[in-house]
Amino acid sequence: MRYESAELAKISINIFLTSSVTASNMLAELCETIGADWAEIVPALRLDRRIGQHAYLSPGLGISGGNLERDLITVSNLAAEYGTHADLVHAVLTNSDYRKDWVLGKIHAEVLPSCPRPTLALWGLAYKAHTASVKNSPAVALLKTLGEHAVRVYDPEVTRIPDQSIDTVRATSALEACENADALAIMTPWPEFSSIALDQVRGRMAGEVIIDPFGVVDGDKCKALGFRYCKLGSPNRVTESS
Repeated sequence: MRYESAELAKISINIFLTSSVTASNMLAELCETIGADWAEIVPALRLDRRIGQHAYLSPGLGISGGNLERDLITVSNLAAEYGTHADLVHAVLTNSDYRKDWVLGKIHAEVLPSCPRPTLALWGLAYKAHTASVKNSPAVALLKTLGEHAVRVYDPEVTRIPDQSIDTVRATSALEACENADALAIMTPWPEFSSIALDQVRGRMAGEVIIDPFGVVDGDKCKALGFRYCKLGSPNRVTESS
């Protein structure tokens, strides 16, 4: 394989992956608005061999980390330099920016109407589980928009936020972050979060909103405990009456 092909092959993998995630994001948002559930659709897609068992079909909060966005920008720049078509790449980047506001949109829709100055709990700062990196982290992006609100954050690996302009209270545990919180946003799918007793979370919180983009905790248990539960790709709200 010639050098140019080898370099573009590595980049091409990430372009295909981000395209798949973008399609999942678009369809998952449609599910939220029409009452469908993306989690019920994914198994059918995986049965199609052209998509497959290992496809990237989980919706997310935009492109995070460094490599994927870097490769998208590289392809965009190459296309501009050589006069080729790159609207797909531009659409992926546009969708990524749009999805980063999903949690903020839920806060505006579910929390602020009844509690204009809420206390918010955030679980997770890293851009993904099993890392301490916050590069392009959705949680850090969200914190930059919440300056007027009280926020307590907990992450098992991230010890500090590089941006000193972000003013938050660091909790020593996930449950401590929930103390008197009006809403909880689970921003990183750390496995340990799924094992935290939801009745203890309910007992600590003042409010009843859980925003769980990645479905880390059990939505049915949240419903049983009286939480208003929001998840990417699920109907707009899961409550006891729905």
